[in-house]
Amino acid sequence: MVHADAEAEAKEVFEDARQGTAAGYRKGQWVPVPMPVSNPTVGTGVQAVLMYLHPKNDRQLDGPNTTSGLVGMYTNTGSWFAGAFHDGYLAGDTYRISGFAGYGEFDLDYYGTGDNPVFENRSIGYDFQVLVLAPTLLKRIPRTENWFAGVSYLYLDTRSRFRTSEIIPGIPDAELQMRTAGLGVIAQYDSRDDNYYPTGGQLFEAKWTNYGAPWGGDNAYNKFRTYLNHYQPIGSRTILALRSRFDYSTGDTPFFDLPSLDMRGFSMSRYSDQTTISVHAEGRYKFLPRWGLIGFAEAGRFANDVEGLASGRTIVSTGCGIRWQVTKAKKLNLGIDVAFSNDDSAVYVQIGESF
Repeated sequence: MVHADAEAEAKEVFEDARQGTAAGYRKGQWVPVPMPVSNPTVGTGVQAVLMYLHPKNDRQLDGPNTTSGLVGMYTNTGSWFAGAFHDGYLAGDTYRISGFAGYGEFDLDYYGTGDNPVFENRSIGYDFQVLVLAPTLLKRIPRTENWFAGVSYLYLDTRSRFRTSEIIPGIPDAELQMRTAGLGVIAQYDSRDDNYYPTGGQLFEAKWTNYGAPWGGDNAYNKFRTYLNHYQPIGSRTILALRSRFDYSTGDTPFFDLPSLDMRGFSMSRYSDQTTISVHAEGRYKFLPRWGLIGFAEAGRFANDVEGLASGRTIVSTGCGIRWQVTKAKKLNLGIDVAFSNDDSAVYVQIGESF
């Protein structure tokens, strides 16, 4: 009897939340989110995001959520960043316009590339300054329900200073200034039921980008990226999220733009090379309408070429986390994850899901 009463109460709470969602979607909402940041790439500190969750009219209730915002970050390594972003859906989701712009200065570690990087045991610290501009435009392909095609542009104005004097005293620090710019073409399939917290559907994307002088960059190279996300409901409160991703680059790719394993549990630059592949599985469980738990396992390989992936070393990470829905009406979560990899561990504080 106690179990039945508890189950009935839980169903009532979830039903109230669903009824309030439609009304909440019709109103725009400013959401300030100050929160700590802690990860092995930039260190520990604080970040703040001011988001505007755009309103929807009745015809847009089943469509994606439009979001704009400002973001700032500062950590104990002296790293900082400030920028603005927008993720918008126009004309009944016929057009998708997104973009990001910002400037930051970071204290990072360089390990080298490949399975046996030169600085694997003792990384070289380097200062990295970057100005970034990244707009994207997609249009729904006529007479299709979920297919989109479009273009993207990436511009990075960077300055790197490698602190080689910390490794070999008396050796001057090495500096590198570079502009990176590329134009990409994108094909996308999106059948998700929500772009904040999908409970069903798929998201597929394939993007090829050409970098070089025609677009304002110094280095000539190409990058190809594709991924597939699948979201499978299991009962009324649990979602199984699956992801596979493949990245490939050719030509004179700068060290900071090489493909790297898109996984948790280590620094973003720890495992990078010309080619990477990874698979991800994450279980998401809502034990209350605005509270949830997640558990995940990820595995990936990296190599100088596609053939090398077959014999490459497998990197594995596992972990868990907690989620809190920022607003009652929209399923946008604030999360904390703890991840453990082959030889490292990390804590992540984030807005939204990892994929």
